[in-house]
Amino acid sequence: MKRVHVIQHTHWDFEWYFTRNEAMVQFVYHMDEVFEALKNQVVDYYLLDGQMSILDDYLDAYPEKKSELKKWVKAKRLFIGPWYTQTDELIVTGESIIRNLSLGMKLADDLGGSQRIGYLPDSFGQGADMPKIYNGMDIHDALFWRGLPKEKTSNREFNWQSEDGSEVTTINIKDGYFVGVGLIDDDNAENVMKTVIADASLDDIALPVGGDQRYVDYNLKDRITLYNDELKDKNVKLFESNYPKLFEAVNKSKAELDNISGEFITSSVSKIHRSIYSSRYDQKYLNDKVERRMIYQLEPLMAMADRLGIPYKKSLLDKIWKLIVRNHAHDSAGGCNSDKTNQIILERLREADQLSYSTVDYLVRKISESEKNKQANDLTFFNTLPFAVKKNIHFKVSLKEKNFRIVNGNKPVDYDVVGITRKYCGQIKRDESQYEDKDYYYIFDCVANIEIPALQWIKLSIESLGGEHDLVTETTKNKIENDTLQIEFSDGTLNLVNKKTHEKIENFLEIVDDGDEGDTYDYSPAYNDMTLKLDFNDAQVKCNKGNQFQSMRLTGTWNLPVSLKERATKELNGKISYELTLTLDKNDNLIKNHLLINNKVKDHRMRVVFNSNMKTQKYSYADTAFGYIQRPVVDEHLSDWKEAGLHEEPTSIYPMLHWTNLHDDQQSFTVMSKGIKEYQMIGTEFNKVALTLFRSVGFLGRPDLIRRPGVASGNQFTYIPTPDSQLQEELHFKFAVSWDEIFEPAQIMRQFQTYAISNPYYQVQGINQFTNTLKYFVMHPLNKQLQSKPFLEIKNGQLIFSSLTESKDNAGWLVRVYNPNKFKIQGDSIIKLDSESTISLTNFTGELIEDLGLQRDVSVGKFAPGEVKTIRIEKGF
Repeated sequence: MKRVHVIQHTHWDFEWYFTRNEAMVQFVYHMDEVFEALKNQVVDYYLLDGQMSILDDYLDAYPEKKSELKKWVKAKRLFIGPWYTQTDELIVTGESIIRNLSLGMKLADDLGGSQRIGYLPDSFGQGADMPKIYNGMDIHDALFWRGLPKEKTSNREFNWQSEDGSEVTTINIKDGYFVGVGLIDDDNAENVMKTVIADASLDDIALPVGGDQRYVDYNLKDRITLYNDELKDKNVKLFESNYPKLFEAVNKSKAELDNISGEFITSSVSKIHRSIYSSRYDQKYLNDKVERRMIYQLEPLMAMADRLGIPYKKSLLDKIWKLIVRNHAHDSAGGCNSDKTNQIILERLREADQLSYSTVDYLVRKISESEKNKQANDLTFFNTLPFAVKKNIHFKVSLKEKNFRIVNGNKPVDYDVVGITRKYCGQIKRDESQYEDKDYYYIFDCVANIEIPALQWIKLSIESLGGEHDLVTETTKNKIENDTLQIEFSDGTLNLVNKKTHEKIENFLEIVDDGDEGDTYDYSPAYNDMTLKLDFNDAQVKCNKGNQFQSMRLTGTWNLPVSLKERATKELNGKISYELTLTLDKNDNLIKNHLLINNKVKDHRMRVVFNSNMKTQKYSYADTAFGYIQRPVVDEHLSDWKEAGLHEEPTSIYPMLHWTNLHDDQQSFTVMSKGIKEYQMIGTEFNKVALTLFRSVGFLGRPDLIRRPGVASGNQFTYIPTPDSQLQEELHFKFAVSWDEIFEPAQIMRQFQTYAISNPYYQVQGINQFTNTLKYFVMHPLNKQLQSKPFLEIKNGQLIFSSLTESKDNAGWLVRVYNPNKFKIQGDSIIKLDSESTISLTNFTGELIEDLGLQRDVSVGKFAPGEVKTIRIEKGF
């Protein structure tokens, strides 16, 4: 007997072609329907889409409804959670996904209990590390729709596993979360059931009845009765149910299910939007920026401050995280929205940016102004990572004098000054001729190579000198170098020499632009395309040579078609100005790049292409939420995808979080970025890495794309113009490349963290009151004088630091680390503490797993391949 679990639900897109505010109007009335339907037994159960942000907004408007919500949740008739928003899984960090679940589960538990199911019915692809995340949050069942390849399994039910042993019982609703609407609208019960039962390996089957912003189906019971009457001789029985009941039944047959692993990003069962990772780059860049600041800077800094007597502000962090994860709903993260919705997303990201930035500034100033033996013009630099860093740090110094030196104790610090600006600090007047010389000062833009211990700060002193300060030297040669690399500009191309291997790579970096007749969901080539290799033939070149770095800046203009019409006729009537700066730091193997363009053309895709000069490649590699993944450079169905029934061309365009890599037995080539989320391996040997800088498109959805034929994505019945998504504005891109002898994912990620996480600093001075927004306001120092002292340090170079937060009971610190490797590593003496403390292992939420006793050199047992561990350290050490 086939037991069909009819699950009444609504899929409430947080925002999309409509705004969250517009959907809220319908939601408040929808909740009246839900309460009435539950009260009158019109439906037995109701699933409120598994995300709490919509209820958070609802209760903000109607706090008096909280008791009724709790009543139905506690009665296990209304199911809520576990998500705050139904997250994207591929282009937001693993820590962001954990915070999303943590916020959602906390709110749901406060309302009577969270549904402990990984419910993501519409996310555009499934990340390989999701079983780890789910298990770490005490979730052992999951459900999704998009992405499962036919080659993985032909069954709807399976055990989804990660390499560390994590596992969730999983149901794939292959025909979508809306498939059950057939029960309501179609009287051909036998035909509907063929679709529902197809590929089900068990007798208990899901039939989700719902859809986008769908109302309660008042006739559900009548339709179930009708179907049961029609199917009474077909060995099928329909009944109202819920996902906890369904998984309870499925888990009885868990041992019989297929075991599969990996990510699911193919279009076998639905569109997957493989190139959505480059839509609305502006949003993706800002999201990446605030994620990095929160995880690697603000939260550790807040922990450092708490140990000094500055209270840890958990509610402030939660407020910022809510702003961030509201932008992680699958449509929001993808950028496949109306312009008005994307404007709201950007505003939330800007608010999160301002809150996080200002909190960092406040804490840095508070600590610096409270330091022992504080002197005027002291410079304090902070390291918020749990390992020592030695790197070039850019900073500004404000002084009355024209010359100075920096000392560390009695030892001079070597530094470069790259710019000097004369500024006025008196009261402003209409007639600037009345300004007096005594009210002027100088801002020096500096670069120094500074070493800072793990989770500590160092204090440097500034001493005034006579004369005027020199600036870095501007060279006439179009060449920069350090101990390992040399870059030369010649005949419009950038050529690279690896000094260690003596290998020369000509044209190692180029910009490529092609037409994009796709939409906010997908890149698709123009029907009449024109691909342009944008050279630097007209570039003005400026090279600077300092003691700590050398840089090369190219400025010029590229000529491109202004729109698809001109691209078809090969008319280069549009102009994009650019500024590309390449920097080589002393004793560093990174080439740091900063590209600034002013986009004035439409409907195109721009990529930066790096030539690795390696042999023909079969696979690419990229980081994931808690590890890395290997992917083929050519999809096996690229030439027969239509015959194979795929819903879009499986171009080998892939997501990345922070880095992508090519490697062989001789060398490893890595490209890392701040906010760029899409890459592809190209060239005849697939040894060139193409990062998609941005896509410029003008419609939310378009029909009949070359890469995605058929109906439009988004809304099939009308064109929704998105002129803002053309991104006709000034755009910044930051990326870096490195060559290494061997591929070491942990070292790549540590290098990325060192490169991408800035070091906060503060100068004790009063002449420049606007070094940051809050500097103008007065502040009390602490009642005690401070000195930097050790906190904790991650000593094992094979592990990656993931987060440092306060425990829920405020009595301990939670340090999360993971093994990115595909092999086991020892977990002995992985963290060194300042003094002995009580150590335990917890799940991701801080719930105790194992007490490890008193330790100073923290050992936590072996790490399985890809394993994530959360270590609790009691406060007071």
